[in-house]
Amino acid sequence: LKSCLQTYTQLMTGYNLNYKGYIVLYTSMRRYLYQRCLVLLCSSLMITAISAQQAPQYTQFMLNRYQFNPAYGGLDRSLSITAGLRTQWTQFEGAPTTQFVNLHLPLYALNGSVGLGLENDQLGPLKRVIISGSYNYVFESIIGLLSFGGRVGINQVEIDASVLRTPMGTVIDNVVDLNDPILLTNDLSGVSPWWGLGLYVVNDYGEFGLSLDNIPSSGLSAGNSQFNASQLLTLYAKTDVPINDLFTVAPNILVRSDFKQTQVDVGALIHYEKVFGGMTLRGFTANSRDAVNFIGGAQLNDNIRFSYSFDFNISGLRTFHDGTHEFVVNYNLNKKIRTGEYPPIIYNPRYN
Repeated sequence: LKSCLQTYTQLMTGYNLNYKGYIVLYTSMRRYLYQRCLVLLCSSLMITAISAQQAPQYTQFMLNRYQFNPAYGGLDRSLSITAGLRTQWTQFEGAPTTQFVNLHLPLYALNGSVGLGLENDQLGPLKRVIISGSYNYVFESIIGLLSFGGRVGINQVEIDASVLRTPMGTVIDNVVDLNDPILLTNDLSGVSPWWGLGLYVVNDYGEFGLSLDNIPSSGLSAGNSQFNASQLLTLYAKTDVPINDLFTVAPNILVRSDFKQTQVDVGALIHYEKVFGGMTLRGFTANSRDAVNFIGGAQLNDNIRFSYSFDFNISGLRTFHDGTHEFVVNYNLNKKIRTGEYPPIIYNPRYN
């Protein structure tokens, strides 16, 4: 593990850390970066079956529920398009960057909704693109509005071997010699199916969502390597607490698990007319404590909402970067989509 950490540190930062520095860096990265970076970047090119990266982290999950749960489709009551950009650990060379766009709209004639999603996630030499489509069925139940949904798509993974570096490697006249018989020097890419299932409940008390991604797990081949995409369980809940006619507090919680590690985000947004703001805390144990996140935004007009968040890291990794920025824009048509029924007959008294 120490060898992998040293390789990753050289690869991503170029810092010459002593042993104590490695321990601090390892502890702070243990929850997120361990599986996502160390295992994938240091083991992905071995001729074995490996574990793939975890799904990208999102701070504004409460404003982008369709991204992690296909059963939320159509619950914005009209055509809804959301796009976002996340730059994680800025000034940290090779740090994760993620872009996404998704849209969903209700189809009353089918008692449900359809949606599309595109997610582009890059971490150092690793790039993953997921394109998916979804359908969910919505109906009234004794516990409120109930939705069941699923999504299917493709997951493309690419590794740019040209940026890989090792502690014992050399670079002479732009020619890289990794000096490592395990690591390969050829770029790798592969495609596999991607799927997920979701449940979502909305009632007078709040909202609750449960989603399962890539269960059972799918794999893809890239060169001589076999990637097994990570499974992911996500639970989400929120409620709205009116304070008065102007202020509403919306507590929320997100729990994500790959059945090996679990991460919890909890926080609240305060809404004042068309402006909102709040904060969340990510992680509650020594191994998962990550960041305090600040969120702010506004409903700019009847159709467009803009929001921004900043993650202030509270782990040992905070000395290596300048924080995380995330921007999210949502467009809602705010018009009723055709129900599939003919409009009512309007009688004209003059000719009746």
